[in-house]
Amino acid sequence: MGNLFFGVLMFLTTYSIAQITCPILPKPVTFVPASDQNPPFRSEKLVFNRLSLPAKLGHVMPEIAKLYGINEVFWKDSTDNRPSPEIAFQPLTGAYPESYAISVSSTGIRISFTSEASCFHALQSLFQLMTFNKPANSYEAPSCFVKDFPTFSWRGLHLDVARHFFTVEEVKKYLDLMSMYKFNVFHWHLTDDQGWRIEIKQYPKLTSIGAWRDSTVENHYATFPRTWNTQHYGGYYTQDQIKEIVAYAAQRCITVVPEIEMPGHARAALAAYPQYSCTGKQQSVPGLWGVFDDVFCTKDSSLIFLQHILDEVLTLFPSTYIHVGGDEVPKTRWKTCPNCQTKKRILGLKDEAELQSYFIGQMDQYLKKRGRNLMGWDEILEGGLSPGAAVMSWRGTEGGIAAAKEGHFVVMSPGSHCYFDHYQSKSTSEPLAIGGYTPLEKVYDFHPIPKELSAQEAPFILGGQANLWTEYIPTFDQLTYMTYPRAIALSQALWGGSKAPYEAFEEVLKMHHIPRLIGADLNAYVSLSFMKPSIKFNRIPNGISLGFEFKDSSESVVVSSNDGYNGIWLDRRKTLDVRRPSKTSQDHQLTFFSPCCADSLTLNAHQGLGAMITYITPPNERYNSGDLTLVDGQFGARPWRGNQWVGFDTNSVTIRIDLGKKTKIRGLELGFLQEPSSWIHLPEEVAILTDRNQQNTFKISAERTSIKYRQKTQYILLTFKGLEAIPAGMPGEGNTPWIFADEFVVK
Repeated sequence: MGNLFFGVLMFLTTYSIAQITCPILPKPVTFVPASDQNPPFRSEKLVFNRLSLPAKLGHVMPEIAKLYGINEVFWKDSTDNRPSPEIAFQPLTGAYPESYAISVSSTGIRISFTSEASCFHALQSLFQLMTFNKPANSYEAPSCFVKDFPTFSWRGLHLDVARHFFTVEEVKKYLDLMSMYKFNVFHWHLTDDQGWRIEIKQYPKLTSIGAWRDSTVENHYATFPRTWNTQHYGGYYTQDQIKEIVAYAAQRCITVVPEIEMPGHARAALAAYPQYSCTGKQQSVPGLWGVFDDVFCTKDSSLIFLQHILDEVLTLFPSTYIHVGGDEVPKTRWKTCPNCQTKKRILGLKDEAELQSYFIGQMDQYLKKRGRNLMGWDEILEGGLSPGAAVMSWRGTEGGIAAAKEGHFVVMSPGSHCYFDHYQSKSTSEPLAIGGYTPLEKVYDFHPIPKELSAQEAPFILGGQANLWTEYIPTFDQLTYMTYPRAIALSQALWGGSKAPYEAFEEVLKMHHIPRLIGADLNAYVSLSFMKPSIKFNRIPNGISLGFEFKDSSESVVVSSNDGYNGIWLDRRKTLDVRRPSKTSQDHQLTFFSPCCADSLTLNAHQGLGAMITYITPPNERYNSGDLTLVDGQFGARPWRGNQWVGFDTNSVTIRIDLGKKTKIRGLELGFLQEPSSWIHLPEEVAILTDRNQQNTFKISAERTSIKYRQKTQYILLTFKGLEAIPAGMPGEGNTPWIFADEFVVK
């Protein structure tokens, strides 16, 4: 049967190919439209032949069809001789694993498949091909041939239900949306500091106490003074509900991987059972985001407690992998805990990092004895990783690269491309988010296999995953808004196939997928930020050029200024050059306002506008918004947005500014972010070196620091020095602080 692909392909390609854009996302490996001479498939009813259709799919297919606005399907068995063109199924042997083919003609549709999952994915592709012609009252699909198979075995979406809780029906809808775009792993983050969401019958207080908090912080974590919503908040899933969701996912060929956080992010569990902490102190479930010092103790009783919990977890989840977290584990309590220090001494461990490795190793051995594999965030590499454990790499790709080189399986989930709790546009109308900037185009550009891996190491990359942390996602509408369409872009990166140019992907998205997602059948609340006006910053001599790109020709931008730009209207695809102020003028401000979106942008023009920036110290990949960010005239906003800042994961940063020619300057104004809750601290001092090779050092004590510095120079070399380590008692104590910089104003 494997030759069926090639026979149909040769038949179709003997004709001139019609200019039909493939509406399927993720785009299949092969899509060959028939010529204009081939009429499309048309039928008033969708009639499916049950013969060879996997039995499980026969039950779920009508529900899947409804996601595409198809409210009724009809079945035909071997004794039915109705003349309607039918949709038939054929098992396929000798083909690539998980592959399928769809052959569409006016006489009918044939789906060939190698497995239940591949048949399910074929149905999703078929329904995406299908349209309903209202005047003709018929379903239609273009005559074509599709051949398809996935590149990666792990195509995941994550959901944090600990920070904000989502109902069973909402989780099911999340799974429905996943299935449409061929995701096959649902990573369910069930426990954290702010809530325990899974019933454990041996330990009922985990849900009677740990599932509820008495208050939740309002606004952004970094907003001061803080205010609180004092509503009693929480919820949990019974074991019957867990089974229901796992079965629902399995019907849609999705594996549910549970995450039970340990040894950190444990405050909800310790609120219920404080005896398993280092101090035994009774504390409530916190309503504040962040990282807490109180974690599970490494004493034997704590390990047994967690293994008893996993005993029940394993009966609910048949997944090969069980995720145990392992991220963001402060060692503060362990360093002063007699039990932990005794354990460290007996085992001959040199530090608390190795103590964490021991902790994770105990869980790994426990799971192996029960035929399961452990997975954790990339911090589980610290202190040594147990053989056979898998790594989910979130702090960039470095952890995943290291794990793959050691022979561990890896799921890539770097914050730079896969954190969907980040802002997705530069629009001021975007809802509050944690920070960062992950636009649709960046997600689409994601490549799970880093170039640093050899051909022998690359197969250890199982695939990738996007993470939805819900500190700032309190409702299901906002959850789908943050997830889609970014998840569709990710599905292409994880499925493989022939990735189209981004512009072509965006066009298919707008034409075929956004209307369906926001239509009456799905009614998903999705982001249309990629369709809003966008601003492109470009460098020009002695300034910058702002290019305004609109999706609708009726849109425009009005410009006002404090010195003569008032009333300028910029229409579709127009640009405005903003020059540095002349010697006699003061620095000035321009305000840009887009009436269609109620968006505004304030630009501060100064002598360094558009200067060449060289990052001698490279920024962190997650927070590198380009070499214009420091001189584009924009001050970073609070709460901070990733597109307005450059972030460095080190306490010593050197940056060079090239003004293009010798320029008389009278001072600098330097901008930094102070947000200790995110491990971001001000540098303590800056050393300035100019053409004269005379270095001067200045103290930094505020987020915006003005420095008087009169010289004539072309180059300015800035070296910032920060704290050696985050002080005791502060989030991330003992770690190297980050430095975040925004606009460097040259006066």
